[in-house]
Amino acid sequence: MTKKLMCCALGMLVCGPAAFAIVFTGDVAADFTATGTQVLLDTQDDVGLPLNAPGGTISGWDLDNASFELEAAAGLLHVGLDFRVYGGDADGDGSDGITAIWLAANGGFDLPALALTEAICIAFDFDQDGTYDVIAGDGAVDGTYRVSEFTGLQILPAFGFGPLVPHDGGSLFGPDAELTLNDMGGLVDLTADYVCFDFLVFAGSYQDDGIGEDFLAGEVCFEPDITIDAAQPASHNLVSAFPNPFNPTTTLAVELAETGNVELAIYNVNGQLVQTLYNGMMDAGSHQLTFNAAGLPSGLYLAKLGTAQGVEVTRLVLTK
Repeated sequence: MTKKLMCCALGMLVCGPAAFAIVFTGDVAADFTATGTQVLLDTQDDVGLPLNAPGGTISGWDLDNASFELEAAAGLLHVGLDFRVYGGDADGDGSDGITAIWLAANGGFDLPALALTEAICIAFDFDQDGTYDVIAGDGAVDGTYRVSEFTGLQILPAFGFGPLVPHDGGSLFGPDAELTLNDMGGLVDLTADYVCFDFLVFAGSYQDDGIGEDFLAGEVCFEPDITIDAAQPASHNLVSAFPNPFNPTTTLAVELAETGNVELAIYNVNGQLVQTLYNGMMDAGSHQLTFNAAGLPSGLYLAKLGTAQGVEVTRLVLTK
């Protein structure tokens, strides 16, 4: 089945190629950059603060946007929840888990690492029947990240975590929340003309003395239009980079189904060529090549594998 990933959000259609694998760093703005990423801004001031909060304080519950990327071929949905300051830092003092004096004076708490009643989560209504089906993130019970059936009230999503579902792709909090749902083919029909779902983001706590919760709700739609044959393996694949993040070298593993001309090159996030690792004929099978980034600045790089069958891209994170 031939498909090319195109997307629409809140009624606005945005076209672009399929997203590729994401390496989570905790920075949504840096991690969700592929063409076709859906970014839904939070334009409502849902978060309030006690009167004695210092002027200019921004709570760690204050959501800026939610970003979505769908890898239809791999059945993956990547979600990034971008906070204006450190996500979960209730008093916004830059120290998650250290309660500011003004908040402590009110009997409030800034709990560490989304403990106890602190929650950052996102609920999904995949069949769009008005009831959420799946919820992912940290709930307001024990601070444990999980992906579960949604069993709660829609106005209190942080308490809606039911039985676990096998779609846990892991998460990273700090400063933003990022997660992946696996096996999206078991949740939605990825062969449909349009794949749409509703969502609700919740961030907040019931122990922070009136620092308001933040909500963001909306609809995301993806229109698969790139050629994907679910019954056939990919003709080539940039399998992995290990280690990743790396410093200063990483090994790229390439799998080729057929012998042919191959170019493997590294680009920076501005699309500029950094280094060509290979350009020429390559035999079918497994190959390993080393990227040495000594002398390059820390940041995100793209490894691009080009063959007669098309292009595969993976992200590399250089940390020094």
